Amino acid sequence: MNFIKKYKWVIVGSIVTLAVIILLTFVFIKNKKVNVEDDVKVEFSGYNGSGYAHITDKSSEKITNKLLAQALRQADFKNKDVIEMIEKGNTDDLDSDKFTKEEQDQLVKAGKMLESFELDIDKEDKLSNGDKIKVKLKIKKNMSKEYQLKAKEFTKEFKVSGLKNPKSLDAKSLFEGLNPTFTGLNGSGQLHLLYKDAPESIKKLTLSNFEFTVPNNGKLKNGDKVKLKVPEEVVKQINDSESTYFKGSTTYELKVKDLKDVNKLENVSTLLEDNNKLINDRFKSSSYSKSSTEQIGQYFKTSNNVNSEYDFGSSDSDNTTEKISPVRDIEETRVTLITAVKVTETSKYSDPEVKYAYSGYSNYLLEGNRLTKDDTTREIDELNSEEDLEEFNNTLDSNGFIAL
Repeated sequence: MNFIKKYKWVIVGSIVTLAVIILLTFVFIKNKKVNVEDDVKVEFSGYNGSGYAHITDKSSEKITNKLLAQALRQADFKNKDVIEMIEKGNTDDLDSDKFTKEEQDQLVKAGKMLESFELDIDKEDKLSNGDKIKVKLKIKKNMSKEYQLKAKEFTKEFKVSGLKNPKSLDAKSLFEGLNPTFTGLNGSGQLHLLYKDAPESIKKLTLSNFEFTVPNNGKLKNGDKVKLKVPEEVVKQINDSESTYFKGSTTYELKVKDLKDVNKLENVSTLLEDNNKLINDRFKSSSYSKSSTEQIGQYFKTSNNVNSEYDFGSSDSDNTTEKISPVRDIEETRVTLITAVKVTETSKYSDPEVKYAYSGYSNYLLEGNRLTKDDTTREIDELNSEEDLEEFNNTLDSNGFIAL
């Protein structure tokens, strides 16, 4: 008892000092500005000259959690366990509905405080390797001090790196990347551009929306040279793309090859005999009239679609054109094979009448080095009432037929 009396003021002084220290510590912690500068991580993506910068998702989440924890302290949120969970990023198990009314009000206030800071990158796009960018955290001064987040303002500089170099394209690399392929037969060849197996830099350009001019397409033969030109609008799209740029010549020359000769197909003779049978059956003599036929030629044409019952004689049905767009796949080559004849019909009661006609089959399938039939192959015939051979030949030519 004497000891307590003797050291009474010392004990009281120590207690007061401890209380002051605790109070000052609490005030210091509450008013200390949180510093998230070291948590800022920036990621660069895209291509050199057109790159992008953004704060990584992981970094952004960590910064937000730290600032929210600070805002809760400023709002007198007393649940230290919750604050600790937020700081550590363990927010999945938090349920604000279980907070007390006071805690929910403090959470709303903390959310208001988070509106007082801005975290921005001064330049986010059109970046090149070696560029310098700045990330800046700023506290808005136009808000009430009650809602101003106590966070340290900073400006942090980053050097751009790791951006891929865009790929240069010229006419040669563009057209070769589109796997130029010739289909049809020698004399009726046509060019196709395929994007299916093209390099990724070319696939991204969606060139199927553009047309390329192929002179004499649909009438090509082995050894022909085809001059292709990259349209201006394609050059523009390439240059507008972040991953590519156009450089060099806009023209490229291809040599036609790999077209099979119709006369060298394994079974062409047999198929032409089938045409003769059709003609013989079609123009039979009767007791009233006599029909005689004289072969004037054998013809073929090719297509990459199946001709319908009504369009075999129309040039519009042949899908060859000098304007082509890149496609994913090529349809199978279909061949029409006909024999043209001069038909003379005589009877006892009239003068001889001359007409021109053809018969054959459409929609043969070109497989390897032979023509095969399938369920789309069918007989075709045409009878021209004109007696002029030149006009008949012009009709054949306009319908895309080529002499064997």
